[in-house]
Amino acid sequence: MSLNKQLLPVEPTQRQADEGGLSVDERREVADRLSAFVSEARDYIEAFTPVDDSDEVDPDTGLSRTQLLSLLVGFVGCDARESLGSRTYTLIYTDPETSKSNYQTICIPDYRSASPIVFTRDGRSARLTLRATGEVLAEVGVHAQILGASNHYYSRVSPDFVPLPTAAIISPYSTCAGGCLGCSRGAVKSFTPPPKDYVGRHVQALAEDFDRRGWDRSELVSVNITTGCQPDEERELTMMLQLIDEYRRHGFDNAGFFPFTYAIDSTAAMEQLREAGCLGFIGTVECFNDGERIRQWGRKKGSITFDQHVEKYLRAKRAGFEIVETDYVLGADAYNEMLNGIRALDSIGVAVVPNIKRNYTLEQLDSNHPDIWGLGMSYIADGFHAALATYRNGTIKRRAARYSVDHLKRQGWTGISLRDLPIRHT
Repeated sequence: MSLNKQLLPVEPTQRQADEGGLSVDERREVADRLSAFVSEARDYIEAFTPVDDSDEVDPDTGLSRTQLLSLLVGFVGCDARESLGSRTYTLIYTDPETSKSNYQTICIPDYRSASPIVFTRDGRSARLTLRATGEVLAEVGVHAQILGASNHYYSRVSPDFVPLPTAAIISPYSTCAGGCLGCSRGAVKSFTPPPKDYVGRHVQALAEDFDRRGWDRSELVSVNITTGCQPDEERELTMMLQLIDEYRRHGFDNAGFFPFTYAIDSTAAMEQLREAGCLGFIGTVECFNDGERIRQWGRKKGSITFDQHVEKYLRAKRAGFEIVETDYVLGADAYNEMLNGIRALDSIGVAVVPNIKRNYTLEQLDSNHPDIWGLGMSYIADGFHAALATYRNGTIKRRAARYSVDHLKRQGWTGISLRDLPIRHT
């Protein structure tokens, strides 16, 4: 069946279970709010002039119109003609002007019938359309359909979207100690209990995957360890060190490790990670407002104030990590507080990696700051541009991208540069 025939925007039927518990009036209010947001955002995107970064060595300092559209869709969420068992998709958008591709994740929220955007797919091809008119917003590729917690994925791909062995993001333990309101996995209940020997099983599975793909294990140079699963620093550190030892035991001798953790705080623990082969330290500030951090991300994460986060990253710098990053989720802070927080972290040499907030539940949607509703797409664009400017401090993405270019050149991709690699603003 052709794509055009398959992807007609059709209003799904028998949606009683998909209304997210909304009354008719509540559904109408959500639909009106999101439709107005999308309409104003499209006007903003149409008038948007991308930053000219042609003189930059690392071409990740600005956003294209297509990237802005992908962030808009990521924030608003989509309706779909599929069961709610399929809640998260990573899509590939390609800019028609530059042919540059970027990855972005969408969610299918509980209130999906109120979403102004409909997502329909046919295998690896999909389309995003406006519900009200059927107008096509974008033709996209489907990179992944995420049904549960995954243990690893390869974060760098070639220009034809083939995974590369250079970088992996891993989560060997598939649950989290945080239990945050803003958590995507928590909202869709995709946690799966790990086996007791989860460290060994994870590394063995990745090693076997390398062998199946015919990859050399020495090509893996970047391993981003995302956990947050252990309840205290001692157990988090022990797990990190066990993971690193297991990777070395399986022949991943060139891997540099980048722990992503909110549990590790002390200088002593950081120094142990550094000595074990960790080249960077990644935190998660979530948002800059201390009250909102506690409300949305709970006391396990949120009880650390922004000033304490700054002190933690200064300790990481003193411990000798060549890259210090923090993940930041746009949406919870006031506009000025967002920009001031990014500037404060930039001033101490910390790269702020921006994420657009995905809203699976009405509670998550309502947890966004009024400024994002009042300022619309300019809130998102200004926040991303401010954060991307901090990448001059060094990021895992840039390091892995350079190794990926070198790898592709060895594979016969003559003339390839960083500009040819797809990017991922999550």
